[in-house]
Parts: sequence; C-alpha cells; structure tokens
Amino acid sequence: MSIRADIVAKVVSDIDAITGIKTVTREPKEITELSPASFPHVLVETANETREHAQLEGRRVAELDILLNVVVHGNNRDSARNTAFEQIEEKLQADPSLGDLCYDSYVTEVRIREIAQSAPYGSGAMIYRVRYFYDRENP
Repeated sequence: MSIRADIVAKVVSDIDAITGIKTVTREPKEITELSPASFPHVLVETANETREHAQLEGRRVAELDILLNVVVHGNNRDSARNTAFEQIEEKLQADPSLGDLCYDSYVTEVRIREIAQSAPYGSGAMIYRVRYFYDRENP
C-alpha cells in the first residue's frame, strides 16, 4: 500500500476502536438504511493534499487533509455530535504520529453541516490534517 493508504487505514482503525462510535466506513452509505444502533456513524474520506517542492533529506513534505463526516441519530443531536467530535479528537491526539506514519497530525476544523437529512439525524465534519514525508519511490 501507499503511505497515503496506510495513513487513512490507521485513522479508520483508530476511530473504529472508539467505543462510542458505532460504525466507521470508507464508502458512503445511505444514512436512512442504517439502523439507529449504527450511530454515531463516521465516513472517512481523503480530501486535499499539498506537496512542497522543497526536500528534506531527499524526501518531500506533504500535507493530507482527511474529512471525517460524522452523523448522529436521536433527539439530542447537538450533544451527540459534540461528544462524537470530542471522542474522535481525543483518540487521534493520543498518537499524533499515527504509529510513525507521519510527523504530525491534528484537527484543523470542525463544521456543522446538514447533508440532506433532517431530524432525527444530525451531521458534522472534522478536517484532520496529516503532515508526512512523501517519497517518490514509495508514494
């Protein structure tokens, strides 16, 4: 696998280990087809990536944004969404090197967004930035 794929797989694995998060996927699901027991649900998607031309020890510096789409279900959507955000950020902050796959990672933004759902669903997104070294020999 590529370093990008390894990084995203580690993020998915870390989020999946959170007891309060019920389902994690890399592929979009029809939210209305998930049972209430499937929430909070997290869809992990790669987003923008920048690569610097400058090199450090023969390696290029890259920044990958990972979009963590969080969907909750129930009457206390705001509270459930905030709890999910906190649990995810706490888990990912515990190992900012993602098992030595990168040299830094952190949440850059949290947004509340509705993606064509209404009550009882609530959604939001976190942008998780990962800084790593890109090697042309091992993309």
